[in-house]
Amino acid sequence: MNTKGSFTGIFLCFLTLFTLTDCSTCQTNILEGDSLTFQLTDKQLKDNDRFTIKKDDKILVPKRNRKQDGPGIVKDKFLELQPVKLSDSGTYNVEVFDVNGIRIKSHSESVCVYAKIPKPRVNITCQDEKVDLRCDVEGGKDLSFSWYKNGKDLKKNVLNFSTNIEENKSKYTCTAQNPVNKNTSDPVEEACFKPATLFGFDLWIMVGILAGGGGLVLVLIIVLVTVACRACKRREKQQRDEEEFRLNYLNTSPPPGQQKSKQTARGQPAPPEPYDDVSAQEIPCQAEPRPRNQQRARPPPPPIDDEEEQPPPLPQPRKKAQVRKREGPM
Repeated sequence: MNTKGSFTGIFLCFLTLFTLTDCSTCQTNILEGDSLTFQLTDKQLKDNDRFTIKKDDKILVPKRNRKQDGPGIVKDKFLELQPVKLSDSGTYNVEVFDVNGIRIKSHSESVCVYAKIPKPRVNITCQDEKVDLRCDVEGGKDLSFSWYKNGKDLKKNVLNFSTNIEENKSKYTCTAQNPVNKNTSDPVEEACFKPATLFGFDLWIMVGILAGGGGLVLVLIIVLVTVACRACKRREKQQRDEEEFRLNYLNTSPPPGQQKSKQTARGQPAPPEPYDDVSAQEIPCQAEPRPRNQQRARPPPPPIDDEEEQPPPLPQPRKKAQVRKREGPM
């Protein structure tokens, strides 16, 4: 029962073959363009021995001896087919017969033909705080990959992987290989950066918020400065108007008969009266003191008003000559 199941499994394996290998791995791996060699016998092939080769149950080399022409070149006990193509992958059955037609050797061999691997390229994609690395190769089959960071093997046999962004930038290389060929990419430096943060938030968002707030504050400052400047100008204008009004008030002389200068009994001008009803801004400024060595100018005599009462004349002493004349005739 077990033997029947084994034969059934083997039959299914051969049934599903197309152009590659059997259910297990290939017995012979060869690079496209190289020559494929089959061993015909364990010792040198005789001239009368005949052989045939089938590929996937189709005759590839018709039955012939070593001297007859046909596909391949016979060298001692080997048959060499060259050059091979990708389509030459498959299962080959080799049979050798003696001169009497008795089969002296028979074996099958699975062959896989691989193309030369082009130079891979490392593709880096930045995502937030992660960096995705991918080894891109054009074409190829049954490829395996190896990753290196600064020349050190990362033990990652995958097509792509992700890692955290590092502050110290590293150079990555990947190697793509098949059983008969491999190729390594040029080193590529990780060019990803951690997103800058401010107060735990994205830097550019915070910059936008601060820029908007700063612009609003700047507008408010401009408005306040403008209002303050206009207020200062109004105050200066008001002060100039008050000074001009005060100067006009002091320089304007009153018409005659409305104001009389007050004098003392001896004809001296009376002291100025205090300004009771006048505001502090309308009080005339006092003259600055003059140096002592400079003589003071005499004030002009006060105007004499006919209507004002004159002071009585002062008594004068008698003259001696008049007294003597009066005393003489007596």
